[in-house]
Amino acid sequence: MLRSRLREKCGRHKQPTAGCLDSQSVKCSAVPGQRGFDAGKKINGRRRHILVDTLGLLLTVAVTAASVQDVTVPACCCTTCREDAKAGFT
Repeated sequence: MLRSRLREKCGRHKQPTAGCLDSQSVKCSAVPGQRGFDAGKKINGRRRHILVDTLGLLLTVAVTAASVQDVTVPACCCTTCREDAKAGFT
């Protein structure tokens, strides 16, 4: 609700239609969970994916193993945004 009010206050539609997805590979310790090897950055750990709208407001966050390629993540993030919108979490 807060995001949709802020978007309307800025003169935008309350539901975003465009966004920007970025990721960052980070090393992680021996904590249990998903881990992988990012061959491009030579990092063994996890990858954080963040999706923001055109105003820079956070839409969704996903944490995957570093071995997950960037081309497979947008479907996951966009599906989460659609599910949130249907449930009324805006």
